[in-house]
Formats: sequence, structure tokens, C-alpha cells
Amino acid sequence: MSLVVPTLEVQLECFEGPMAVLITLIKRSKLSIWDIPIAMITERFLQYVEIAKEMNLKIAEDFIEMASLLLFIKSKMLLPSNGAGEEEDPREELVERIIEYERVRNMAVAINDLPMLERDVYSIGKGGLEKEAEFDLMCLCTLYFELMRVKEEPYFVVREVRPTLEEKIGALKDVLRLEGLFEWDLVIEEDRNERVATILGMLELAKIRMATLTQRRPFGKIVMKKRELAQFMDN
Repeated sequence: MSLVVPTLEVQLECFEGPMAVLITLIKRSKLSIWDIPIAMITERFLQYVEIAKEMNLKIAEDFIEMASLLLFIKSKMLLPSNGAGEEEDPREELVERIIEYERVRNMAVAINDLPMLERDVYSIGKGGLEKEAEFDLMCLCTLYFELMRVKEEPYFVVREVRPTLEEKIGALKDVLRLEGLFEWDLVIEEDRNERVATILGMLELAKIRMATLTQRRPFGKIVMKKRELAQFMDN
């Protein structure tokens, strides 16, 4: 038969500070903060402090300060009244501190419920929004070969005569001269020859530095802008 007695573990609630302990004692006793029985609350608060000390918990200075305040109020209430008119209630300061603590605590809870940075929402990195970079000619060449590999469904139509590369370049120059820019998208309804002529025309204008080519994402819309110092010839 074992004579070993199991160890009894006692858990003491953890509070943010002495005011939290005091408010909890008042609420559990279903007391009104406007008529606090100081003697009873002081006794229970001191019991909490003593239990915490016995459990080797570090008692902060603010707990000691609260205990001193409660004892001071208790001692003042034990003094006989001098009968000189209406006297100030020694509990008034304590009540004001409780009300202020509850107000700040409720505000903190409300703020914590709001979306918080890096917890509920996230900011854009230091780099900011992605900038529109100048288009690489190598990417345009890759796009050209990708287009060449696209298979078209066989069909028979009477095609009109398509413009030559020189004519396409001339048309692009006219657009830049009048509009200043030209936007081109893969989804536009052009046949393969028309698309190839357009891409080669834009490449040629970029090569001779008459225009700049930009694209936000691979295979997205390509924007050709007129260079400020470009001199467009009529031919």
C-alpha cells in the first residue's frame, strides 16, 4: 500500500494588474461600485496578495499601492464623523479610478477588434506598386515565335490583300504621329499574318528608336509610345 500523498496543485488566476483584481472581486460579489463595502473588499484583496506571495509569485509595486489605498480608505471610514456638514466619501477616488480603468479597457477591446496591420491586413512592400517596365525586345521575339506556333482551324475564305511590312510600319508611324501611342492586344481579331506584321513593325520602330514598347505582364497588352525626339519621315 502506497503512503505517497499526491501533491495538491492550486492555480491562481492571472490578472493584468491590481485594478483588474479589484473589479473582479466586486463583480463576483455582485456589488455596486457606488457603494463598495471597503472592509470586505480590502480583506479579499489582501487574501489574493497573500496567496500570490505563498505561491512565490512576484507582487508588483502597484499591487502593494492598491492594498495601501484600500487600507487607507478603510481607516478613514472607521473614523467618527465630525458632524460639520456633508463630508466627502473617501471611496470617491477609488470609484473614479475604477470607472476610468473600465473605460480604457473597453476602448482597448474595441480597438483590438478592428482590422490590424500584419494580423488581418497587410501593407504593400517597400517597393510599392509594380512599375511599368520598358519591354524587352527578346520577350517580343519570344512572343512572336509563340504566335507562330499557334494552330488555326482550317477554313476557306476569300482574303483581302494584306499590307506589306513597309506599309504596316508606315501605318504605325501615322498612328504615333496623330495619337502619340498605339495599344495592341493578343485577343484582337487579326489573322496570323496581320499579327506578325504588327509585331515586326513595332520591333522595327523600337529598333530605330522611334518608339518605346512597354508591357505590364507577359502576353498582356503592349503599348507603343512615341519618343519625344523621334523624327518621323513621310515614307
